[in-house]
Amino acid sequence: MSKLKCVTAILGLTLCCAAKLAAQAVEGARYDPTPVRLDQNAATTARPVIPMDLLTLRDPKGVSISPDGSQVAVAVGQAELETNGYRSGLFVVASKAASRVKALGTAGMPHWDELNQWIDEAPQWSPDSRWVSYRMRMSSRERWQVSLWNVTNSLREKQTSVPGDVESYRWCAGGSELFLTVVKPRPSVGTTNATESGILFNQAIHPYQVIPVLTQVEEAKGPEREYWIYDLKTQRQRRATESEVGTWKPWNSRSASDTNPALAKYHILDAAPSPDGSKVAYLYGVENAGQSKTWAGRLLVSSDHDHQILEVTPDAHRVEQFWWTADGSALFFTRHDGRGHSAELWKLRSGDLKPQLAYRADAGEYLSSFSSDDAGRIFACLRENNTSPPEIAVIDDATKPVRAIMDLNPGFSLLQKGSTERLEGTNSYGENWFAYLVKPLDFLPGTKYPLVVTTYRSGDYFLRGASGDENPIQVYAAHGFAVLCVDVGWIRNRVAGDFDATLLNWASPTASIEQAVRELANKGMIDLSRVGIAGFSHGEEIAGYALIHSDLFHAAAGAQNYDPFFYFLGSDEWHGIFEQWGLSGWPHGEINPKWRQIAMSMNVDKIVTPILENTSDTEYLVTLSTYRSLRDAGKPIELYIYPNELHVRNQPRHRLEIYDRNLDWFRYWLKDEQDPDPRKAEQYRRWNQLRDEVNRTPESSRVLPAGRPPKSK
Repeated sequence: MSKLKCVTAILGLTLCCAAKLAAQAVEGARYDPTPVRLDQNAATTARPVIPMDLLTLRDPKGVSISPDGSQVAVAVGQAELETNGYRSGLFVVASKAASRVKALGTAGMPHWDELNQWIDEAPQWSPDSRWVSYRMRMSSRERWQVSLWNVTNSLREKQTSVPGDVESYRWCAGGSELFLTVVKPRPSVGTTNATESGILFNQAIHPYQVIPVLTQVEEAKGPEREYWIYDLKTQRQRRATESEVGTWKPWNSRSASDTNPALAKYHILDAAPSPDGSKVAYLYGVENAGQSKTWAGRLLVSSDHDHQILEVTPDAHRVEQFWWTADGSALFFTRHDGRGHSAELWKLRSGDLKPQLAYRADAGEYLSSFSSDDAGRIFACLRENNTSPPEIAVIDDATKPVRAIMDLNPGFSLLQKGSTERLEGTNSYGENWFAYLVKPLDFLPGTKYPLVVTTYRSGDYFLRGASGDENPIQVYAAHGFAVLCVDVGWIRNRVAGDFDATLLNWASPTASIEQAVRELANKGMIDLSRVGIAGFSHGEEIAGYALIHSDLFHAAAGAQNYDPFFYFLGSDEWHGIFEQWGLSGWPHGEINPKWRQIAMSMNVDKIVTPILENTSDTEYLVTLSTYRSLRDAGKPIELYIYPNELHVRNQPRHRLEIYDRNLDWFRYWLKDEQDPDPRKAEQYRRWNQLRDEVNRTPESSRVLPAGRPPKSK
């Protein structure tokens, strides 16, 4: 089964390029080997949501149904505040009649990516449905290996021990062997002679990243891979033969074009051959502005014997998962509309190659992480909605209603939550937008509430903490805020050097937010004098742009955009990105007017909004130009730097602190409220000083810039 993770090529992606180099240098949160339990921390009474409820949610980290369709395996993760780490667990539950959930124990350390996000990885079943396998390790000193559990007795009985990290694996036909893709160990920086000579500045070095240069250079080197076979019967492993590598090696773009030259024009992202080898399904990305104004992930099927190509989803916004049934009679795939709705499940019959809709979720319901039995008749998935976190569910024969089989967070349904409403519109640039309004608890029509706007991504799924999970949406609602969760729209394909088109990445979402906020004000639902905005990653860029170009916002938690300071701190890679955006050249020369449209440090006179900024110790240099410029001008800003973190703050104690402080920030500036906790006295002393600075800078003196991109016709 294949899955594509789309990440926008702006701050979130480009910072992640450097973060990837540092993934081994910054471990972040700890690992607690105590297995996750489903009967702990369950609410028993109706009460408002508090930050700890969100922090300690059990999150599904991979779902897979057995080949015979009888059981579902689930990997689960959960934050543990006391140890400042995470627990994991592996569970098995029957797919049909309700039954007791089998707990198989810990699933090992979290699978952190280059941003320090815990990425999903589905457990894998043996072809005979007797074994569940999972890639795991118990400490950072160990190598990633594959563990196997006997489902009958729930015991972990086998584990690979290849010399290196298992990067991926698959069950071979017959089910008696595993094919392993292994990354060979690389020498540590301390054991090399790299320090004995100078290093020529190159694109592997990101100066703004507070990470040793040698670490960046070493981590930028491509991994060396080997291929191994693990025999379940003998519990031994050996190097794979050339024939076995040719059969089982993971597909990539090079093998795709070699197999069928007609595929050379496609940007192939992933592939899955049919079991009989007669066809291959390819996922490809559309990044050419001449082909599509927005990025798209689409699916095609190639027939090897005649090299014919069938465009399965020529107009799709995004295909995410795709897989063949065991007999190759059908290809299943999930298709997203880019409007925040649930994925649709589609089926392509191998015989006539005609796609047909297999299942569509009910309105307001969000399904994801599909897997099917061998026959393609029973499906496991995650089900959630705006106010309920994911639960494990199944669909029988793709025609019956989806049915829950495992509640990961029993008791959460008892908590009081604000109701949600979807909003849509078309902004002044002619671009469509959508958002979700979460109403305060005990909402009363005709009452004007303070509003917090969250940015970047939103949808029919559980509205937890917005992008970056730093804004506890239901906690805001419990404290009397309305929350507008705005999606920023599709990823825009750009013509190289077209700055006006690039500017729309920030200007268009800002226009959408302005329109939505003013519509809520016109309906008498919110108080325009008490509106805040929150951002993370690309959302911070949008918030930073909005503070320059709009007078709507009276508090911000996360606002930062690009400026010349970052141009000088950037890598060769960054300079290439700026060139694509039309920001190349010496920033203080003729290119300066473009920078002035987005750089907060160059627009200090226009910013009066109090800003709270949370950042990581590996990224804080990016924020210093804005911070220092505003502080020198006596403008209200506070900067918190979190140690041992990458782009995503993942340590539970940091996450809870950010939840709590962001809430305090908006309560202080938008509701004139202070938490009476005596431990926060110093915090409010500082904030009172900042308020005095705001009062000395009346908003009437604020001049908004005239420069905005032309409106789309």
